[in-house]
Amino acid sequence: MGFLDRFSHTFDKQGYDLDGYDKDGFAKNGYNKKGYDKNGFDRNGYDKKGYDKRGYDRKGFDKKGYDKKGYKEGYDEDGFDFKGYNKDGYNKKGFNNKGYNKVGYDNRGFSIDGIHIETKIPFDTAGYNKKGYNKDGFNKDGFNKKGYNIDGVNKKGYNKQGYDENGYNKNGYNVEGYNKQGYDENGYNKNGYNVEGYNKQGYDENGYDENGYDENGFDKQGYDHLCYDKDGYNQDGYNKFNKNKNEVQTD
Repeated sequence: MGFLDRFSHTFDKQGYDLDGYDKDGFAKNGYNKKGYDKNGFDRNGYDKKGYDKRGYDRKGFDKKGYDKKGYKEGYDEDGFDFKGYNKDGYNKKGFNNKGYNKVGYDNRGFSIDGIHIETKIPFDTAGYNKKGYNKDGFNKDGFNKKGYNIDGVNKKGYNKQGYDENGYNKNGYNVEGYNKQGYDENGYNKNGYNVEGYNKQGYDENGYDENGYDENGFDKQGYDHLCYDKDGYNQDGYNKFNKNKNEVQTD
């Protein structure tokens, strides 16, 4: 090794010099000797001028002095605050928070007293007043202040009693309390039977439950669940003591 080679800039197998920096001047952690990465940001995410990747300083302001929400001293670059009004109290359309412009008219041309700028009366050229109703009390959509049209029906199609043109309310029941299928909210029709054909007691129109027994516990053939009739005999004519009717009568 020559004398000059001892002082030349050398790199190891991983590409770092004796100080731990690569040929571009960055250490293994990605920062140079001044503490900045390849994109020019320090460990806290700020560049040499003190701004992060989004352009805000440590206090949250950009180079123009606007915060992250876009306001400087409460106003954006167009001069409006977060409610949309400028220092004079008007929004971008030229109306104040009460809805009037600098000459005292709202966006429909009505003054605070309800007089229209063109007609000089309480109704505009289309025949509607400041609140949007005509002389008959209906708005452009045909509804009055209570939300009903000339036929007494609201936007959802229900009358003042709450029923639609077919006679059903919002829950699907008519004035008698039955839906289109003929059942009430508990699932029973006018005759007191549900969709499966049973009444509240659990019996069908013939008086039998889902298992085929009447209220006394007998099926259509007259036998209970133990296969005995009301006299206590099964189909073969024997009772639970295994005696037939003739034997019992003899005893």
